[in-house]
Amino acid sequence: MPKFRQIILLSLILVTSSIFSGCTFSSSAKKTEIKLGENPVAQTQNESTTIADQDAKVNSVPAVDNNQNPEKSATDKATLPSTDTKTPPPVSAPKTADTSTEPAVPSNDKFKITDRLVSWGFTKSSGRSIDTIIIHSSYNAVGSDPHSLDDIINKEYKPAGVSPHYIISREGGVNRLVADQNIAYHAGVAKTPDSRTNVNDFSLGIEIVETKSEGPSAAQYASLRSLLSYLKGQYKIKYVLGHSDVAPGRKDDPWNFDWGNIK
Repeated sequence: MPKFRQIILLSLILVTSSIFSGCTFSSSAKKTEIKLGENPVAQTQNESTTIADQDAKVNSVPAVDNNQNPEKSATDKATLPSTDTKTPPPVSAPKTADTSTEPAVPSNDKFKITDRLVSWGFTKSSGRSIDTIIIHSSYNAVGSDPHSLDDIINKEYKPAGVSPHYIISREGGVNRLVADQNIAYHAGVAKTPDSRTNVNDFSLGIEIVETKSEGPSAAQYASLRSLLSYLKGQYKIKYVLGHSDVAPGRKDDPWNFDWGNIK
């Protein structure tokens, strides 16, 4: 029987050994599982940290200023026009008449020039050479008063688009309608004794208010003499002629004119 007990005892030892061996294996497997999965708490903390980092990156994006245009770069803004608050220069009023200036004219009781500059009947010019003076006659043919200066200027000259530089009223008043340096339309088709045409280009025109049955008044002769003296002092005058002298057969003015009275 001893052998039988030995066999049973040996079997118990082997069974017991197997049981303990199995427990050790399970424990080892469990440890290995924990190691491979790492610390779940630490992993959760790492995941939380990653999300926080992402939130931080989102929050680090510069905020857009609602008062600026986000589509404009710094360069674009630099090229935007600046707002200049300087006061603009005043706008000149439209010109309605010849406003050219002339040399100062002596003013006294015997001789003065009154500017009544018109806006028609001339071409603007500068620096032209003036060496001829043409004397004309005019009267008011459209109203009851043949000596009406306003009617002659506004109802005859203006509709026709013509004008002299000067007109001397019946009372001897000298009125300037066009500045000397501008080319007034007064002579028409004409030619000077030296065969030059385009007479308007180098001449000045002076009208005397009178009818064909009249001659210039004493006051007109006196004013004409003063005006001629003044103009000869300003320009190198070669000719003082009548309209009939430069347009013979077409014009016959100045009417009843005494050329000796202006010497």
